[in-house]
Amino acid sequence: MTIAQAPTEPGPSSSRRPRVFYGWWVLAAGCGVMGVASGVSSYAATIFFVPVSTALGLSYAATSVATSFARLENSIFAFFVGYSIDRFGPRPAIAFGMSLMGVGLILFGLFANSLLTLVLTWSLMVALGGSIGGFAPIWAALNNWFIRGKGRAMGTGMAAQSMGGLLMAPVLALLIALWDWRTAAVITGIFVLVTAVPLSRVMRTRPSDMGLLPDGDLPILESERPEGATEGPDLEGPPTISFTLKQAVRTPTLWILNLSFGLRQLVQGGVMLHLSPMLQDLGLSSVQAGTMVGLLAFMGIIGAIAIGYLADHFERRLVAAAVVVVESLSLMILFVGGAGWTIWLFVAGYGFAIGVHTLNRVLLGDYFGYTHYARLWGILSVGATPLSIVGPVLAGWVFDTTQSYSIVILVFALADCVAALGYYNCRRPRIPSEHALVASREG
Repeated sequence: MTIAQAPTEPGPSSSRRPRVFYGWWVLAAGCGVMGVASGVSSYAATIFFVPVSTALGLSYAATSVATSFARLENSIFAFFVGYSIDRFGPRPAIAFGMSLMGVGLILFGLFANSLLTLVLTWSLMVALGGSIGGFAPIWAALNNWFIRGKGRAMGTGMAAQSMGGLLMAPVLALLIALWDWRTAAVITGIFVLVTAVPLSRVMRTRPSDMGLLPDGDLPILESERPEGATEGPDLEGPPTISFTLKQAVRTPTLWILNLSFGLRQLVQGGVMLHLSPMLQDLGLSSVQAGTMVGLLAFMGIIGAIAIGYLADHFERRLVAAAVVVVESLSLMILFVGGAGWTIWLFVAGYGFAIGVHTLNRVLLGDYFGYTHYARLWGILSVGATPLSIVGPVLAGWVFDTTQSYSIVILVFALADCVAALGYYNCRRPRIPSEHALVASREG
């Protein structure tokens, strides 16, 4: 399949700058895929939560276990998915993962009638497909295509994820109210297959494969070099620092980042899966809750763009720490108030802070380079996965036990405080040796 109007790939011998930098096409396609993947895995999941648990006769804790099971699978396969992306590029992972998600949604709508079939369709297909194809391969590609504008590019990608929630959450809530959750699931699966899967054709691994430089800079070719300059085209840009896997895992920085990332995953996993039932517990109807989820996603767009700008102008670990403090405060407001105007403040603050997630990826690339980026991200994912599973299950268990989310909201707020402290202390690691300096062409 070919994409209409796709730009012509310049060869390495071309000295002319393309009219449109191909990195923008990569970013646009990646945003489309991530918007769909996030709209399903992060936002649709919470909209489906109450009707599915009711229809299948499951407790909130059991539903949380089933829908979070894919996080365990992701931790098992994360390193191998990272290796595949490093080895074969992002396109195969995106095509396979998003196809798995689309087919899984259709089967989820048609056949999910028990805890087992919920795990088989949602966890083993929908959520796992999104993990494989919807995020990691695109972030890896964007890290290669942008250097100076990385914060803005990553912020745009995070905004696209929120845009997926803004569009999908209210529509899904309305579809479920008009028909039922099964019909909504089948429609969503078809949408994934006809939109996200074809976009994989646009993706390219790195600009040097096309004779380009990151950020759209113009290559310096042989004919343009001053007399006596080093021979050969300069297609790779300045050298970057790249740690080996062994060097990276020996630094405290990697594990501080891992802890901070894991605590945020605990909070985000619990809040996002239980967001709609949490809002309904505070007195909102299912459609009103879906609308508020969409509003939270809208604030995520604003936050992602703002965080991307701040990350390009201030020290990124400090930006991450400050935004996570905002996230913690929004949870404290919800805990203290619990209804009315405090819901609006919570949605505004928490939605704004969602975009900080992308700084985990930016910090990883900034600190350790890009030669082994996807595999290092796999290591972080493996380490953070247990906490990302605990968050949703803890929230479900607390609600089943107390018929309230108050206690777990407080726990999540405190966990964010610890995460913010971790980001503040996540400093650039010391360069291990001169052998750690490699050209960016190896990344």
